[in-house]
Amino acid sequence: MSKKWIVLGLIVASQAYGGNVNLEKEYAGKLNESVITTERYDETPVIEIAKNATVITSEDIEKRGYTSVEDALNMVPGLFYADGNYSMRGQVPKLADKTLVVLVDGVPQNGMDNRKYDFDTIPIEQITKIEVLPSGGAIMYGGNATAGVINIVTKDNLDAQYWGEFGTEFGSFQHKKLNVNAGTKITKKLTASVDYSINNKHGYRNDEKNDLDFLQVATDYKLEDGKVGFKYNFNKRVGDERIGALSKEEYEENRKMNKNPGREGKDKQNKYILTFDKKLNNSLEASAVVEYRDRNYKYKYPEETSISKNKKTITPAYTKRNKDTDSLYTNVQLKYSYGDNSSFIFGGDYSKAKVKEKSYTYDKKDKTVYLGSDSHIDFKSIGGYALNKISYDSFIFTQGIRVEKNEFDEDVESLAKKKMGLVKPLRKEYSHTKYSPTNTDVELTANYLLDDEKSVFLSYERVKRSPSLTEYSSWDKAESPDRKAQTMNTIELGTKALVANTYLAGSIFYIHGDKEIMYDPRNGAMSGESFYNLDGKTERTGVEFSSEQYFGSLTLREEFTYMHNKIKDGPYSGNKIPGVPTFMCGLGVTYEIVPNMFANIDTIYHGKAYAANDFKNEFDKAQSYTIINLSLRYSLKNGLSVYGGMKNIFGKKYCDYTYVNVSKGVSEIKYSPAPERTYYVGMEYKF
Repeated sequence: MSKKWIVLGLIVASQAYGGNVNLEKEYAGKLNESVITTERYDETPVIEIAKNATVITSEDIEKRGYTSVEDALNMVPGLFYADGNYSMRGQVPKLADKTLVVLVDGVPQNGMDNRKYDFDTIPIEQITKIEVLPSGGAIMYGGNATAGVINIVTKDNLDAQYWGEFGTEFGSFQHKKLNVNAGTKITKKLTASVDYSINNKHGYRNDEKNDLDFLQVATDYKLEDGKVGFKYNFNKRVGDERIGALSKEEYEENRKMNKNPGREGKDKQNKYILTFDKKLNNSLEASAVVEYRDRNYKYKYPEETSISKNKKTITPAYTKRNKDTDSLYTNVQLKYSYGDNSSFIFGGDYSKAKVKEKSYTYDKKDKTVYLGSDSHIDFKSIGGYALNKISYDSFIFTQGIRVEKNEFDEDVESLAKKKMGLVKPLRKEYSHTKYSPTNTDVELTANYLLDDEKSVFLSYERVKRSPSLTEYSSWDKAESPDRKAQTMNTIELGTKALVANTYLAGSIFYIHGDKEIMYDPRNGAMSGESFYNLDGKTERTGVEFSSEQYFGSLTLREEFTYMHNKIKDGPYSGNKIPGVPTFMCGLGVTYEIVPNMFANIDTIYHGKAYAANDFKNEFDKAQSYTIINLSLRYSLKNGLSVYGGMKNIFGKKYCDYTYVNVSKGVSEIKYSPAPERTYYVGMEYKF
């Protein structure tokens, strides 16, 4: 019998055992008190949210032994991980960071230059809860929230005199992590804190390495019915996070192979964040945030690289690349409460960014590096939104609208050859493009509270999304001569209920897409022209379900996602949307062995899917896989905790990302292997 089925059998057996345990309704009732704070105002109970929301609390994180945000998100319905990105509700892999907004305390973390968000820069030790809102948030955050929002809420220590935390962790691939946090109340109203962490490891692939440094200094001043806050945040990542995928032969020979060892990337970022929240009177509240960010990203390959298989020397497409981004984000809004649980929010936001990027390539003939392209992009966005909530008897209705105008202005100079400090003309090409779309988003929801512990909801959302900066500058003009905004319409019907010792949440949804922005490196990977509007409409019909049962010291969890997706017309009419599995599910068990000692098992199944850009559906689907993770954590009364665990305990060999590559007219599948069994141990001390 397969090992994974043995584990599933144990889970079922534990559920049968748990049924004999006395119910603790007070404990089970905590889920009904979970809240969502994506509006940066008063917290709203989950039962009143007309979305299939998931909330993961700090208590959940500790009991389940999660050591990163990625771990905590693995059991969220509709969400899956592919090649460093999370995809929600069937968004094509590699586009997830452009359709899913990640917030920290309500402030967007997605860079305007669309470097992907990095969960490693958010120490999980400082998280109060993680809120996942699928198909929601576009009214406040625009088209980048087409698929939804993940809001990470950090700890608020305004009422503590002093606090602190120290932790360290070691694991497979020479993983070493250290985090330190300390804070104090300077006066009755003023607090200050410092967070520092390092997170270093050699990756699964040969010569893969990532070193992360994080520093944050924060201060908060408590106002009467409000506060003002300031944060300075610095993070730096050095390593090779873009190791190339493998051919079938390479994958079968050595799935740890790295064909281009020595590639080094450096990503440095400084963020300055000022926040303001204030209750002006009994009916009116104000909120504002200003963030300035500067970011420098660069990488370089060694000029010549040898592949261990045949000792052949190759030259990568890019030898060097430098990218500098300066960006500003502001958001101001007012909330007016005009009745019992009824309110009107009016707000606006303004964003701008300047991106300068230089890429260099290599001349094999005279062995020189020359400037391949030099681009400058100016981006501006201004948006206004209104969100109204009306409560009547047991009904809650919301209506939202957002109007947003984006402006792109790009200058590109390409192929100016440099040698010996002089410019040697090879061929110069200049281009200048401008693009100024205006998008309108709409949201309507209705929520009916059957009682204090049960509700049903219906929601409709229409979101338009223009190409992002990365998509704009890497557009496939041959496939789509004109850049256009995509339109996504989502209808969702769902319910939430707490019945005895069981919490249930689920929904069915239908998503209709038009001119959907897609990513396909099949023909444009080397030129960078990989994004385009799909000539046709898409549809996704899905079912999401999650449940938790509480039996004293035992908690059981289940999640299930089914999605039928297809391209309705155009050149790929009738085909499946690539990269999206039909089935995903998960089973979890958390058991308190003795007081404050928790064991946790998560079993995660990911179904078959076509390669991420196989729009023709011409290759076989990538194989399904089941991963089982185990953790153990023991917390002493003096604030010390020790923990450890194994991920992928049965060493399953699988790929979390595959795509189609074309070379010399021949198409083949490329494989991005995921790690096999890994281990970790750690300790944490809080005071």
